[in-house]
Amino acid sequence: MSTRFSSVETGMGHAIAVTVATIYTWQVSQSAYVTSGLQFIAPLLVIMLVHLGWLWLAKGLRPGFANLVTRRSLQTALGLVLGIVFINMIAPMPAGARGMDSAGNFFGGLLVILFCLGVVAAVGAALAFLVWLFYRLITTVFSYLSGNNNKKDTRLFDFGSLGVVFLGLGLASLEGVPQAYRFAPAGQSAASVVIAASPAQVWQTMERTAQPSFALPEVLHVSPQPVAVLVDEGSTLGARRAVKIEGREGAGLLSLQVVERSETRAVFAVLSDTSPIAGWVGHRRLIYDVVPDALGTRLTVTLEFDRLLAPAVVFGPAITAAAYLAMDVLARDIKLRAEG
Repeated sequence: MSTRFSSVETGMGHAIAVTVATIYTWQVSQSAYVTSGLQFIAPLLVIMLVHLGWLWLAKGLRPGFANLVTRRSLQTALGLVLGIVFINMIAPMPAGARGMDSAGNFFGGLLVILFCLGVVAAVGAALAFLVWLFYRLITTVFSYLSGNNNKKDTRLFDFGSLGVVFLGLGLASLEGVPQAYRFAPAGQSAASVVIAASPAQVWQTMERTAQPSFALPEVLHVSPQPVAVLVDEGSTLGARRAVKIEGREGAGLLSLQVVERSETRAVFAVLSDTSPIAGWVGHRRLIYDVVPDALGTRLTVTLEFDRLLAPAVVFGPAITAAAYLAMDVLARDIKLRAEG
């Protein structure tokens, strides 16, 4: 059989790769490695191995098979990711099903889908660029070693190129497996607003929390959300606060306590976190800075956290951006209540 597969054979290869990758991903999701690269990077390695094995069974390991395996693997991976995103968007989410009419749900869901597809496209583009760099490197090295400087149609080139890609994906898959192999897990996000009120009025407003009276950013609807404040002792030293958070994964409590208090700052340390978010982000401190400003008061809300998900190149910017949106919601809510 030649490397030119029929559409049925190609479709079977994609179907087998998706099945094996899905089973693998499900098994990892039930283990302690759910936040590591074994969950988010290794499935691509599994897909490539399945396509390579499928090609070998079909006796199609002819010169040029590396490019075929890589192209089909990226097609399978992109289709699988888009399918997961679509299912994730249409699945019911308790925390995001309140207070919106059908039109709001439709347009909100559409915006979330477009945002997620944008993230997927960005990750796919980055992956394609890295694969292109790999091929540029190995084109020079392995073509030279094979004594065929002007052609890339040798088995040495094919095995060498796939070997480099497998090595890179293998190393990336191990990120987060040993705790020492993590890239910059600590992070923070801050949002600021200027409030037309005195610092004393701002502190007074912060003595009580409330659900925001405005619509949340649509992209936050894909993650668990706070639904109730069960304990609210204000912002004085030693005061406690417990927030109930719900999501598709369940519900839990985020418990905080004021451990530092001055005229311009209140620091809430996280005592415990049993919310669904705890599996993605380790919250450490929530900081409110209240500083006099020429126009009234500048309020800055900062969240310090530990990113638990790998790879860092994807989840670092994503979690930082999501944390910024959440802090912006807190800051704007206090601004509206203090001015209103």
